[in-house]
Amino acid sequence: MKKNLLFLVAAMMMAMVGCEPDDPDTPANTNTDTKCAYVLNEGLWGANNASLSLITKDGITNDWFAQINGRGLGDLGQDLIHYGSKLYIIVHSSSTIECVDHTTGMCIKQINLENRKPRYAVTHEGKIYVSCYDKSVVRIDTTSLAIEATCRLSGLQPEQLCIVGENIYVCNTWQQVDGGQTIYDSTISIISLDNFEETGKITVGLNPNRIKALDDHRFIVACNGDYGSHPASTLVVDISNGSQTELEIAATNFDICDDTIYLYSTSYDANWNTTTSFYKVDAKTLAKNEILKDQRTVLSNAYSINVDPETKNIYICNSVYGVNSDVFVFSPEGTLLNQYEAGTLANKVVF
Repeated sequence: MKKNLLFLVAAMMMAMVGCEPDDPDTPANTNTDTKCAYVLNEGLWGANNASLSLITKDGITNDWFAQINGRGLGDLGQDLIHYGSKLYIIVHSSSTIECVDHTTGMCIKQINLENRKPRYAVTHEGKIYVSCYDKSVVRIDTTSLAIEATCRLSGLQPEQLCIVGENIYVCNTWQQVDGGQTIYDSTISIISLDNFEETGKITVGLNPNRIKALDDHRFIVACNGDYGSHPASTLVVDISNGSQTELEIAATNFDICDDTIYLYSTSYDANWNTTTSFYKVDAKTLAKNEILKDQRTVLSNAYSINVDPETKNIYICNSVYGVNSDVFVFSPEGTLLNQYEAGTLANKVVF
């Protein structure tokens, strides 16, 4: 069966010879008979078992990348983005980016970032911008798949980043120093898209970690705090006037779809028992509406939330360390539509 699958993929790749270079403005195939979702499974630290799963109308195929390419992704799958005709898989500890044909699953190129330890990626006008733990953001061209430039940052270790207007905004988070002490940053670095240099910083809450653009002048950022005297917070920052509006919810993770913020917040009691609540937040008014109230117990180990931009279905990865994850699919109204068993620590779904 595996040989037949590889033969079919090879035939498909031969049929694609002579195709035009990747065009970021060309949408993926959205025919409902072929529409699919890709699940990145982080894997366990040091176990070299990050993987990619494929969800279609026929079910889920785990280890999809490994089946097609005859090898695994590496150590710690950190981020996954779909741009043009390609998937880009950020593998943190292995310091690689796998560029994959989104139709066949074949690896087009493995980009080696040496020991930069890449974290998250964002795309813009044919380029990929990747934050790295060596306190930098690298720019990669999506046609040549070559690293074009590096922007050095003045903050602590960077995490997520987003693009608003003419700038990239990068979360500066935390770092361990001599003696094992953890120190925290509270700034967002600003990088000019024009000259690809850091031009300034915005001070927000302590330990900013997750960030997404809301529109052409605002972004939302989740700040983790120090897990002690400085609590977590979530801010909406308006770069046009410098204002910062704090949400009443400390977001653990979130996604944006059609002027709606989909987020969840996980809290812990003294015995480390978790309570997870899910919300829709109007991106314009910031009015919130709690959803999935009857699923709190089932989704107590939520690890990510992603929304299909076409169907508006909500995908939640429920991941427990050391065992296979579950991917739950809910309708926009909150009805459970499907449930899939994915790999270890599923942490993102893209469409």
